[in-house]
Amino acid sequence: MPAQGVDYNRSMIIKAFGTAFGVTFIAELGDKTQIAILTLSARYGYLPVFLGAGAAFVIMNALAVTVGEVLARYVPKDVIQYVSAGIFIIFGLLSFLPERGKDETERVKKPHGPFLTSLAVIAFMELGDKTQLALIAMTSRFKEPIFIFLGGTLALLLTSFIGAIAGKWLSRVVPSKYIRWSSGVVFIAFGILIATGVL
Repeated sequence: MPAQGVDYNRSMIIKAFGTAFGVTFIAELGDKTQIAILTLSARYGYLPVFLGAGAAFVIMNALAVTVGEVLARYVPKDVIQYVSAGIFIIFGLLSFLPERGKDETERVKKPHGPFLTSLAVIAFMELGDKTQLALIAMTSRFKEPIFIFLGGTLALLLTSFIGAIAGKWLSRVVPSKYIRWSSGVVFIAFGILIATGVL
């Protein structure tokens, strides 16, 4: 019996980490946050922008999984399952809508220094973003906040790296609408899998 419990726990950890990483990584490709990192890197250099963005992701993801953990304790499991599925499907459908202006970096008053500028801009852009809400939903669903945090944060750091190093090349080769549509399909698929109890 204890061995079965260990296997179940390990399976849930792998599923939680993998889902958080996969969904967040695909959702962030071509997203406004990645484009902002590309823009900031061109102006300030890669390292301070990457460090500032990384700090912002750690803060915002910690906030997301904390909210998700609270919901998991006080909201019935069935409600969490269907609300989580609904969030994924809604954001998936929204990905097929035309993009609005991407120049959201101008909506933040830039503090002094590239590190603080990057931290403030990225934290502002992630607040209430689809990936943050998805991390809240996944934490409520899987009840593995540490591994949801690790999976989501690793994915965001990786997309930041891609945005800073290869984003300009990617945007020339693959139109942003196709990247966005792919993200939408993934979100809808995960929403269906959660609603049917597969995830």
